Amino acid sequence: MIHETITENLKGLYDRSTDIFGMLVLELPADNLLPLVTRLKEEFGFDLFLDVTAIDYPERQPRFEVVYHFYSSKRNRRIRLKVRVPEERPVVSTLTPLYGSARYLERETHEMYGIGFAGNDDLRPILLYEGFVGHPLRKDYPIDREQPIVEYRLLLNPTDQSDQSDQSDHSRPSHVSPVRSFLEETADPNNVLVNLGPSHPATHGTIQIIAELDGETVRRADIHCGYLHRGFEKEAEHHGYHKIIPYTDRLNYCSSLNNNFAYAGAVEQLLGIEITPRCKWLRTLLSEYNRLADHVTCIAATVMELGAMTAFLYLMTIRDYIFEHLNHLTGARLTYSYVRIGGLARDLPDGWLERLEEILRFYERYIGRIHGLLDRNRIFIDRTRNVGAMTPEHALNWGFTGPILRSTGLAIDLRKDSPYLAYPELEFEVPVGINGDNYDRYYVRMREMDESVSMIRQCLKRLPKGPVSVADPRVTLPEKGQVYTRTEAVISHFKLIIDGIRVPAGEVYSAHEAPNGELGFYLVSDGSGRPYKLHVRSPSFAHMGGMHTLLEGYQVADIIATFGSMNMIGGECDR
Repeated sequence: MIHETITENLKGLYDRSTDIFGMLVLELPADNLLPLVTRLKEEFGFDLFLDVTAIDYPERQPRFEVVYHFYSSKRNRRIRLKVRVPEERPVVSTLTPLYGSARYLERETHEMYGIGFAGNDDLRPILLYEGFVGHPLRKDYPIDREQPIVEYRLLLNPTDQSDQSDQSDHSRPSHVSPVRSFLEETADPNNVLVNLGPSHPATHGTIQIIAELDGETVRRADIHCGYLHRGFEKEAEHHGYHKIIPYTDRLNYCSSLNNNFAYAGAVEQLLGIEITPRCKWLRTLLSEYNRLADHVTCIAATVMELGAMTAFLYLMTIRDYIFEHLNHLTGARLTYSYVRIGGLARDLPDGWLERLEEILRFYERYIGRIHGLLDRNRIFIDRTRNVGAMTPEHALNWGFTGPILRSTGLAIDLRKDSPYLAYPELEFEVPVGINGDNYDRYYVRMREMDESVSMIRQCLKRLPKGPVSVADPRVTLPEKGQVYTRTEAVISHFKLIIDGIRVPAGEVYSAHEAPNGELGFYLVSDGSGRPYKLHVRSPSFAHMGGMHTLLEGYQVADIIATFGSMNMIGGECDR
């Protein structure tokens, strides 16, 4: 009913409406974007701006399609908007008057496609280095193009061009302008600007925080990411669907399996494939097992940076047992590549489930020690309680999802609200916080780990027998014995490897509840063996866009505690 209500009430603001896999999609002129989104937010409760990206159609006019995804926390509904803009003037209105998250998210699309967002006063480069030439996600940008090397001292003094030997070489920028922090020009002269990162132990080499300090108080902060950007989307356009799996491993390398399964789910949805019962339950079990490892790593790193070394060592012991156990299953400690389109790489080895139960019992013993060390520890409480606090409205405005959003008291979880895999058949609670502060983010993750253990045990009891992959020649490689003895199997194997899986033309947005929040894959297929477009809605990237609001007004020493509570993973943030 909500789809009919929206389309009826917004007539005249859009050109065309469709329903794609249960999601309402509206196509509209660029001039109508801001009025339509305003009504979507005010009248229909679409209070979470999830993502924006673009698609390049060089042979079509208008050339570019700007794509938006929104979510209504009150109605549990999603909507996609598509706006076409011409190559001559690729500009749309900014959504910053409606959503704080738009300020950060729009910068990526501006940088990668050259799309302008009128009204956004901060369209500095965000993922690419200073002096990068061109827009790499346009189809006419070659994947093997080499960029000029920009000397660091030129970034500090862009007027010094003495070392540029060939000024006529248009492959080099004639004037290198550094991406300066906006704080440098607007800071109070009585305050001090301090850099934390990227060469800082707590920022992991991938985030730079520029803070304007009034004594020990952070007045303003500017967050820079992009130090680990490796072009996931561009690579995906040049590889077959199975060959993309190792790239998904390296998004969040603390929970690679969750990324594997979310990506495979998007491809399988377009193919119309229903995975086998055993595969469904195994994917659910392994998703929760990897969530356990991810949360353990997050809490361990956070408390270690606050000085709690004993708790850190206990938690890392749990993590290492899990990683070694997953190594036994997949052949790798971190980057597993265990999924296959339509199933899994292999079934469980002998003794794997018995070892799993041993590790779960070990976890329960050691996690009790963590509760004893931290829950009522005065030092830990002083560093985390009422620090980095926010309201539910604030979290939604800045695009927060997952444990960070749930720490404010909102029980929004895709496993409950939009259940997938075997989650509809599991019993579990959605832990929430009260104040949305660093302590709540710690405790929500602690409670979520207990729920994950419960779900794993439910999966163990209900795990069916049978194959772990579908018998579908469109996606499944024939068995090796057949490849060695049957001509048809050799041909099938050859075509699947060389040509890749042929996914029907269409588009889909598939989202899973990853450890950090909503992990979404927006896939557009043209019917070939490679994606025409594969965009990742990564929770860490959205969280970095709003993190400055949780630093401002607090002490400089609180930056480390708050940053740790966000669990920023560089590969997931930068892709």
